[in-house]
Amino acid sequence: MANRVLFGWELGEGNGHLRPYLSLLHELAGRGWEVGVAQRNTAVAANELAATGWPVFQSPVCQNEFSGISSTPANFTEACLAAGFAHAESLLGLVGGWRALFRAYRPDLVVANFAPSLMLASHASGVPALRIGTGFNCPPHGSRPPLIQAWSPGLDERLERAETHALKSANSVMRALGLPALTGLEAALEGSGTLLATIPAIDPFAARPVTHEYIGPLPASRLASTQGDPPEIFASLRMDHPHVEAALQSLRTSGLRVWAYVPDATPAWCARISTGDMQVSSQPFDLPTALGTCRAVVTYGGHSVVLAALVAGRPLLLLPGTGEQELTAMKVTSLGAGIAVGRDERPARVAAGLKRILQEAAFTEAARRIETDQSPDVGSRALARAVEACEATVMPSAVSLKVVRS
Repeated sequence: MANRVLFGWELGEGNGHLRPYLSLLHELAGRGWEVGVAQRNTAVAANELAATGWPVFQSPVCQNEFSGISSTPANFTEACLAAGFAHAESLLGLVGGWRALFRAYRPDLVVANFAPSLMLASHASGVPALRIGTGFNCPPHGSRPPLIQAWSPGLDERLERAETHALKSANSVMRALGLPALTGLEAALEGSGTLLATIPAIDPFAARPVTHEYIGPLPASRLASTQGDPPEIFASLRMDHPHVEAALQSLRTSGLRVWAYVPDATPAWCARISTGDMQVSSQPFDLPTALGTCRAVVTYGGHSVVLAALVAGRPLLLLPGTGEQELTAMKVTSLGAGIAVGRDERPARVAAGLKRILQEAAFTEAARRIETDQSPDVGSRALARAVEACEATVMPSAVSLKVVRS
């Protein structure tokens, strides 16, 4: 009988919580696994998933808002509080929703991306689970997850209270289900192991336990060929970013061929602002094609695009908007492989940054050093290791998860 895997995504927005992992799901399917997908946003990759015939479920997600929780979480536990761990009854409902999905689909393995209540449900149901994702959305837990913002007086006490409260909520769920209490959240939220589909150079959390393994970037899903010559600049932008107009104007006047992916734009708007040299689309371009020819990448800082650019040796102009993107931008700029322009900086800095990225060779040289640090078959190796880990988790063998340091 074929193994069944359920890929689940619970927190966060955008394509980066599913699309980078489609190659793993396709490979498992090709090996005879049955694949199911549970998504926070079922619009992501809807056409691609429909073509597979895999069942797609709506992830149980917290619809409540809780008072007394910071709108800018200082670590992963505070993010979990806002996602339901602040309220035992809310968390019980989420775990109950996942367990009902388990009863309907009957997975042998859960592969989770940024999905704390799914991980708790898998622990409570005895379903083996692996986390997969970036350094940011797969943080080490230990006694307390690391900070994702600057330390300030009183923060340690606040985070201790958060940890105690989240564990109390989780144990209320365990008690309601007639199960033994957890001694710490990490026992449930980290599962059997963590696969980091990234490289240590852009992981914001350097200290990792032995159950966390850097596998590197999985192969990008190939899309239909895009009409026209491949670009000299590739851009991935969002309409809700304050610098999007400045970025598009800089790209338009660069005199270079541009592909600009703007997923939250309308097709009519994209057609209206496209020019002979700048092709703007609300549908994704084939990223390997774009990175194979471009001289630079302009992006708001989503992990998958940043990682792909660095592994391809392409320098970046980064326009970070969220805390995760800011942490990624800090890593890239510290490597010398890019320039970051914050949301609150003057729009004129976007044009100046793009000019420097294109004209100053040091940025390209730094990005190419990162490229040369990767094995030529990094994608296929990452895919093989991820498949091996999935198979080992369902049928334990001598293969173990380990941290691979650069």
